[in-house]
Amino acid sequence: MIDMHSHILPGLDDGAADWDQALAMARVAVNDGITEMVCTPHWVPGKYENDRETVLRRFAEFEKLLEDQRIPLTIHSGTELRIDISIPERLKDGRLLTLNNGSGYVLLELPDETMPENLHEFFWNLQLAGYRPILSHVERNPYFLENPHRLLHWVENGILTQITAASLLEGFAEEIREFALFLVKHRLVHMLVTDTHSLNMRKPQLSGARRAIENLAGPETATRMVCDTPRQILRGEHVPVISPMPLEEPRKRKGFWSFLK
Repeated sequence: MIDMHSHILPGLDDGAADWDQALAMARVAVNDGITEMVCTPHWVPGKYENDRETVLRRFAEFEKLLEDQRIPLTIHSGTELRIDISIPERLKDGRLLTLNNGSGYVLLELPDETMPENLHEFFWNLQLAGYRPILSHVERNPYFLENPHRLLHWVENGILTQITAASLLEGFAEEIREFALFLVKHRLVHMLVTDTHSLNMRKPQLSGARRAIENLAGPETATRMVCDTPRQILRGEHVPVISPMPLEEPRKRKGFWSFLK
């Protein structure tokens, strides 16, 4: 399996605290069946200024440590970019990393609070510049929980999405779990990732959530989400979007989960 989203590089954000923790996370990932992992520390202006060179330096250190420790985990570089108007320019001049340092795919994190009004123009301009957006942990965003048609519109326009493995497992917030399953069922997500931050916060494991997807949508869908689509992205190949299933129209004044049920 290939994990396309992790905060395993230490000392860059709120992920792994040090090299010992990063190596422990790598061992857990390998034991779970993960063979490749994309290291995607946060880039948040004014908070985590992880530009391309900073991430690549730390990435090279980790790659050597994994080799020295004989941990059979292949890693790839990347960044999780918080939505900002400067992203296209920073990507173009090489200040920010795409996934796998040149694939043309960009992992983006949307704000939880208020969405920028011109977000559709941002995505359009990014695509015109030759980059394909991937939205992280869409199942945890209130903007989509309130109205999944917003996500449907973007997916139909070629934007890819990720859901977090922990969101599909028992013990996580029930509303988030139900919504994650709903998104899988309606073909609105393309990748299953760990979004791991530590051995306690979203562990570096995919196998349990993969089984949940197999039970809901079949083994072909699960394999596509953890193997086929990630491989295409890392190679810089075009990922075809499977047409989503139509969504039910929400009933007025009854809320999202009432019309789903």
